[in-house]
Amino acid sequence: MFSYNYLSLYLQIIINLVLLAGLFVLVKEGVKTKLPVIILLSGELVLELTDLIDRMLKFNTLNTYNYALSQFFGLMILTVIYNHYYIQLSREVRWIIYCYAGLVLVGNMMPVQNDLLVTFYSNIITSIIICSYAASYFMKIIREGRAEKNMFIVNVIVFLFFSVECLISTAFHFLISNHLNWVAPIWLFRGVLLLSFYIAFINLGCGVGRIRIR
Repeated sequence: MFSYNYLSLYLQIIINLVLLAGLFVLVKEGVKTKLPVIILLSGELVLELTDLIDRMLKFNTLNTYNYALSQFFGLMILTVIYNHYYIQLSREVRWIIYCYAGLVLVGNMMPVQNDLLVTFYSNIITSIIICSYAASYFMKIIREGRAEKNMFIVNVIVFLFFSVECLISTAFHFLISNHLNWVAPIWLFRGVLLLSFYIAFINLGCGVGRIRIR
């Protein structure tokens, strides 16, 4: 049990260091063309860092709040990123998604604040929406017969990560309430995918000025 705790803590520290280093590099290179990516990584750094501080101070009160906020923020900013770099989404579709993200955030926060059973079943739809973005990109590759390496890697990681998120959302209560030896490997696997997700977007941000957008 203690080994899982330490592995999880080390992984969390590494994630924060990677985000800090990645943001430093991206901002140093210039903000203008990679602003959506920088906003994504900055928001995730705030969530990851507050979660780490909360854990190290042994408050353990922000995990569930941050999970809900991360789902909301991820859907919002990934919609912006995909519309900017990958696929064309109409204004109406984007606003429907933004409104849905806001409603889901409110719905996810209410059980936490009232100490009710937390499930996050609504995040299944959120994860499916984001997976559909990646799937649309793969369909575009099939039609055009070409792919940019950094964009392809990002979409593979996005699809894998949010497929796992979809499964986690179906069993969230089980994963936060059962014995660590049972659930820790799943959370560690998610953490590794999350680290890969951040690295992929840092890599994308570094190459934005050298790739053809949409």
